[in-house]
Amino acid sequence: MNPLIIQDVVKTYGTKTDKVTALQGISFEVGQGELFGLIGPDGAGKTSLIRIIATLLLPDSGFVKLDGFDTVKDYKEIRKRVGYMPGRFSLYPDLTVEENINFFATIFDTTLKQNYDLVKEIYSQIEPFKDRRAGKLSGGMKQKLALSCALIHRPSVLLLDEPTTGVDVVSRKEFWDMLKGLKQQGITILVSTPYMDEAGRCDRIALVQNGKVLSIDTPSNIQGDAEKLEDRFVELMSI
Repeated sequence: MNPLIIQDVVKTYGTKTDKVTALQGISFEVGQGELFGLIGPDGAGKTSLIRIIATLLLPDSGFVKLDGFDTVKDYKEIRKRVGYMPGRFSLYPDLTVEENINFFATIFDTTLKQNYDLVKEIYSQIEPFKDRRAGKLSGGMKQKLALSCALIHRPSVLLLDEPTTGVDVVSRKEFWDMLKGLKQQGITILVSTPYMDEAGRCDRIALVQNGKVLSIDTPSNIQGDAEKLEDRFVELMSI
């Protein structure tokens, strides 16, 4: 069984007279150790879907299973198994780097030392600044700290909601190199991004627009390179 199964997920916001459908029957599966990308513009429904998988939102219908557990019925078990990095920096800005790491480790009844082998390639880059307040870090450093905190309990599935938005080109490349390393350690990764050039770094991608999946395939099968992929994406948007 694939670690992440999403079946006919529907999510709406608002009232009966003023209703917005964010997800319109989304279905796909993500394989063990796969780096799967949700590619689409703002408002496509990517964040709603990731929050449902992370048990922060309830679907109106359909279901999501993670490692065989239902995200509604078994939400406590899901939270032990999933690492979640939201789009906006959501750590404690007044705590130091080290204090943030220790706080999240304590929540999951673990320590940095216990899981250092998993996060060392990432955390070692910010460890020299462990006494600096998180709010004083650069965008790239905040990104690395947030990823370290999401991984501190050794999750089986990592959810990343537009993790590279607002950071410089060098930090974006470094981040995707880190994801490649995590993938090699067997972690299943679902990442959303509005950047078409990042799609080629994924094993498979889903093109999403207006709460619908328009296409799912490998980047090379959808189009051969990032520039052509963007043309294909624009073409699908007009259908």
